[in-house]
Amino acid sequence: MPWFPTRSIARIICALWVDFRQHSMPICRCVVYLIIGCTLASAQSSSPAVFDKDVPIPTITEPFGQWDATALNEIVDHLKVVGTSPWSGLQGTGQITYGVEDTTAYSATLSILDGTGFRLDGQTAKGELSIRINGGRGKIQEGDGHLYPLLPNTAKSGIVQFELPRLANFPYSGTSLLDRGLVVIDGRSLHRITYETTTADASEVVRKKNAVITDFYFDPTSHLLIKSANSIRIDGAGNADFLRVISYDDYRSVQGSMVPFRFTQTLNGQKQWTLQLSTVQLNPALETSSFEF
Repeated sequence: MPWFPTRSIARIICALWVDFRQHSMPICRCVVYLIIGCTLASAQSSSPAVFDKDVPIPTITEPFGQWDATALNEIVDHLKVVGTSPWSGLQGTGQITYGVEDTTAYSATLSILDGTGFRLDGQTAKGELSIRINGGRGKIQEGDGHLYPLLPNTAKSGIVQFELPRLANFPYSGTSLLDRGLVVIDGRSLHRITYETTTADASEVVRKKNAVITDFYFDPTSHLLIKSANSIRIDGAGNADFLRVISYDDYRSVQGSMVPFRFTQTLNGQKQWTLQLSTVQLNPALETSSFEF
């Protein structure tokens, strides 16, 4: 199903991120909401701010299926800081803002279940928007009820990724965990760790097609997770890859665990949304059915 009935997604993406100098227009129903974008305010700036410009695009690990000792040590140090109590999910409420120029704060709820179920419900100027993901299946529902599917690899990467190291038995068998050393991001030295999952016993061709790669960026001193990055694809945009970066801030103690209360997403360097939570409950009673339409 095409995500825009009247314009190809490639033209929309081009207009939004490639050439703002020649394409400056109001976006009413933008297909790249929330998980792969959001409704941007009418952008009239000739030189939009670029964020996360120092973040490299995640790449395949070689060889696949190995866990680097330095990377494992970083995960251990991280868990010592954020807590090792049993983790099955989260539900938080707060406010979400879109883009850079639109400062209107709308109510929003983020729900996570076992690292495979994700749901983000947020009000917009056009009504309520909902993203629901269950494993490799995901859809976006606009305020008018229209549903748009997410590509499987995009769905598998979830909405946020901070919860992955906290899940039991992380990293799982049949995955890779690779130390990439220190990388300077926005003038700050961060420890980059690459985590890759793919189809079990897949050939190299299938692996490279279906790989879900997440780069974690940890503060080497505090060991808090600062950013995560995925390379995602958008249905209808051909084989183009888009760099999605989530930043994690405002860590607070909740039920013995340190949890980020502020999440900011950028897509190809353009800020898409910021979610500021005010209340968070860990391990809530959530049904799998609530993550599907």
